[in-house]
Amino acid sequence: MMNTVTRHTKQYYLQKEQAVFSQIPGMEELLHADGTTAPELEARYPDAAFALRTANSLFAGDHEQNTIHQKAYSAILHGDSISNVRFRYDRDMDAYVQRHMWD
Repeated sequence: MMNTVTRHTKQYYLQKEQAVFSQIPGMEELLHADGTTAPELEARYPDAAFALRTANSLFAGDHEQNTIHQKAYSAILHGDSISNVRFRYDRDMDAYVQRHMWD
């Protein structure tokens, strides 16, 4: 039996992100926020803020951190509950910090 890997283009992910992110309350406001209003909006719309931080962190950090960010981003794009995604993300990042605290 042969395993098949599905590959998508960057354009696919950008279109998927636009469709999913547009459904997250507060996303439009955050996308158009300036430096003075962004902190207040991030506090008011934590799901939108988390989704944006995740999207902006896809390639930030080492390989293990990238994997954590990409796993969360993918889960958001696949329609998982953002609160569940954030719970798993926080758990994974806490475990990462515990493993590498003394690096």
